Amino acid sequence: MLLRLAWRNLWRNGRRTALTVAAAAFAVALTLGALAVTHGQHSHWIDQVVRAYPGHVEVSLAGYRDNRTLDYAMTLDPARAAALDQVSYIRGWAPRLESWALAIPDTEASVGRAAWLVGVDPARESALSSLAGTVTQGRFLNGGDEFEVVLGELLAENLGAAPGDQVILLSTDYYGSQAADRFRVVGTISVGQAEFDGYAAILRLDQLQAFVEYEGLSHVAFFAEEGDRAGAIRAEVEGIFSGDGFEVVAWQQLVPDVVQLVLIDDISAWFMLVLLLIVIAFGLFNTVLMSVFERVREFGMMRAVGVSPGRIFRLVMLESLLLSTIGVVIGAALALPGIAYMRNHPILITDPSLTAMMRAFEIDPVIPFDLKGIHLLGTPLAILAIAGVAALLPALRASRGQPVDALRET
Repeated sequence: MLLRLAWRNLWRNGRRTALTVAAAAFAVALTLGALAVTHGQHSHWIDQVVRAYPGHVEVSLAGYRDNRTLDYAMTLDPARAAALDQVSYIRGWAPRLESWALAIPDTEASVGRAAWLVGVDPARESALSSLAGTVTQGRFLNGGDEFEVVLGELLAENLGAAPGDQVILLSTDYYGSQAADRFRVVGTISVGQAEFDGYAAILRLDQLQAFVEYEGLSHVAFFAEEGDRAGAIRAEVEGIFSGDGFEVVAWQQLVPDVVQLVLIDDISAWFMLVLLLIVIAFGLFNTVLMSVFERVREFGMMRAVGVSPGRIFRLVMLESLLLSTIGVVIGAALALPGIAYMRNHPILITDPSLTAMMRAFEIDPVIPFDLKGIHLLGTPLAILAIAGVAALLPALRASRGQPVDALRET
C-alpha cells in the first residue's frame, strides 16, 4: 500500500517530479562520465609509463635501487625462475642487467659520452614493454652473433652516431677490470624521457653479461595483466624471495611522478563531483520538502484515521527513493552506451600545450574512457544515499503531523 501511495504522490505534481528526475539523471550521467574519464586516463597513464620500461613490480637486491652498481647485482636460480612463471596476474617477467660505460664513436678525434647500459632479453621486452615500439631509426635488437646496441636518440645525436656505425663501450667489469669492445649501432629509440633518450644504450642481456663478465641480473621486472593487480603480484613475489635480502617494490615507488600526477587529478575530479552531489541533494530536499508542505492537511487526516507516524515517515522516504531511483535508471541508460562507445574511440588531444605536457610524462595525448565495477555500483548507491539524507528532515516533519493540522488547513 505504501508503495502504491508513494508512486501516486510522485505524479500529483508531474512537472516538479519530471524536473527532479531530470536533475538526478543528469547527475548520474555526469558522474559516470567523469569517473569513466578519470579512471580511463589514470589507467592509461600508468599503463603507458610502466610499460615504457619500469614494469608494475620490480625485485632486486636491497640497496640496488640506491646504488645501481654491479656490487648489488643478483642471481636467479632455476627454481626461482620457474616459480616466477607461476606468479598470478602477470603477462610475464623480464630479466635485466644495468651498468654504466663511456660510449665513444669509432672515429678519429671523437668525444665520449656517459652511457647507461641496459641489458634486456629482446623477445621478452618486445612482448612485455614498449621499448621495441619506440624505435625511431633502424631496428630493435635481434638474436644475431654480432655485438649490437640501440642508442637513445639524444645520445646518438651527441655521439654523431647512426644505425650502421660502430661505437666503443668502455666500462668496468664485475671484477673491477677494464672492459672495452665495439658494438654496432642498429637503431635509436625515443621514449620521451631524458634518462633514456640522453643516456640509454640497450644491449642484449647475454652480450652485456659477457661484456661485464657476470651472469647475474640487476633486477627482474614484472608486467601485470591489469595495473590494479600490482599489489597482489608484489605480495606473491615477496613470498618467493623472502629472507634473502631482496627488495620488492611496486610501480608507485618506481615512478613517483605519475603517482603525484594521478593524485592531483583525483583531488580536482572528486572536488567537482562532491559539489555536483551537494547540488543534487539540495534539489531533492527542496522537492520533498515542498511536497510535505503541500500535504499538511493530508498527513493530518491520515493521523486522524489511525495511520502511525512511522508509516508516514516511511511513505515520504519511499517517495524520495522512488524519485531518485527513476533518475538513476534514466541517467545510467543515457551514460553507459556513450561510455561504451568512447571506450573504443578515445578522444585525441590536439592542443599543443596539453600534448607537450603529456608527452613529457611519456603519455599518448588521448582521453580514454573506462569504468570499474565499483563505479557502476557506487554511483547509484551514492545517489540513493543522498536521496535518503535529503528526505530525512521532511519525512520527520510529516510524521509529526497532528489531526488538528488538517483543521487549520481547511
